[in-house]
Amino acid sequence: MFERPVRVQAGDSNTLRDVRSVEGACEVLIDWPHARRGPFYQSALEVVNAALEGKASVEEARAAFADLCAHAGALVGESGDPDPGS
Repeated sequence: MFERPVRVQAGDSNTLRDVRSVEGACEVLIDWPHARRGPFYQSALEVVNAALEGKASVEEARAAFADLCAHAGALVGESGDPDPGS
């Protein structure tokens, strides 16, 4: 489990999703649009897979996943962060 979930807009419907674990990040990466896969995607996928195998930490996987989502414009926020409108 991630220390703090990563909130992303996922899928064609732009549904908000709180990704709470390495497994959840892996699910989002599997569904990632093929046309939007590139070096950032590949890097995140490698770190997430390494974490699943115990070769990288959960927080390294979280950071790589959040960086990919930010780069792709899919990062809405990080759960637990204060609402910027407050």
